[in-house]
Amino acid sequence: MSSSSSSSPPTTNPRPHQKIEHVTIIHAPIETVWKALLDVNDWSWNKWTKLEAGTPAVGLQGTLMAYYEGNDKDWQAFAFEFAEVDSKSHTLAWKGSVGPFDGCLFHGYHTMRLVVPSTRTTTTTTTVSTNAPNETKLIHTEVFGGLLPILRLGLPYSKLDRNYRLMNEALKEFVETKSQ
Repeated sequence: MSSSSSSSPPTTNPRPHQKIEHVTIIHAPIETVWKALLDVNDWSWNKWTKLEAGTPAVGLQGTLMAYYEGNDKDWQAFAFEFAEVDSKSHTLAWKGSVGPFDGCLFHGYHTMRLVVPSTRTTTTTTTVSTNAPNETKLIHTEVFGGLLPILRLGLPYSKLDRNYRLMNEALKEFVETKSQ
């Protein structure tokens, strides 16, 4: 394991050109977080990614707007399709690709999944399992494939890694502030 400088967050993924994942605990009920996440047409909390689409549904296509610096300038547009919208598992996923044969140059599968975390409290004599109904775990993942990611080309993967963490933190702040 390599040491990191104080300017690098400890949650940086070692191979962001292959997979990025950030997990954040949000102090709000899962349904409150799900409602904010599912309202993709009003992601006012998100300065890094906008999904231009109608109401999320599997197969619905749209345009993903990426603002790598979070400044609403110098954006890039990418076609995407909702791959999973499941209110039971609280999963919102979309995918995009470039090139023939299902994205031989590039393909990405982006998932934002919510779960109610379970915690274990251990004493010297017992272990108790509890669920925290006012806490939600956001598991934010993207898996990249194709020739461009293999060559570490096509996207600023380190910036995406940072931005996905910042997206998690922004959603957390938005939902926690709103639910107080």
